[in-house]
Amino acid sequence: MVKPSHQHRDPFERETKILNVISNTSVLLMSLMTEVFSDAFTNVAQALASSLATGFGAPEETIKDMDKKVDDMKTEIPKKMLETVMNMKHDMHQQLQEKKKDLIPLLADPIFDKGITIAEDYHSSLPPLTQDLDELSLLKYMALLKTEDGECTHMFQALIGWMNELPQPKQ
Repeated sequence: MVKPSHQHRDPFERETKILNVISNTSVLLMSLMTEVFSDAFTNVAQALASSLATGFGAPEETIKDMDKKVDDMKTEIPKKMLETVMNMKHDMHQQLQEKKKDLIPLLADPIFDKGITIAEDYHSSLPPLTQDLDELSLLKYMALLKTEDGECTHMFQALIGWMNELPQPKQ
């Protein structure tokens, strides 16, 4: 059930909040998927390199050097991932702004208010997902999701479920 407080707000503020919730949730989802992929990639690379080096009888120094390179990758990938996350956020924000005129009639559907309610009902020290979040706030949300914070995870799952229910623009 949508709270009445969301039904009588300024339409521009409502549209902005909706687009921010969609953008922030999408960026967090893509970020988490990217991080899982990068973790899997580095773990496979480390196992493969170690197996090959051991199988070919490489000296212990070579194996240690390969492990160091993979460890360096593990620290470099998150830095690049952050850059990628912020680029994704920028691109998504730009695309939503470009398509805003086409989206406005679609955003009139009251189902979009549910996303605002879900995001604003989550209380933490972080700004709500209805705001245009900076990189530090997005990273903090990612940290909460990675540590499986119960409330944050529940909100995120509810937002993903909500996004799956949203009407799609006509092509």
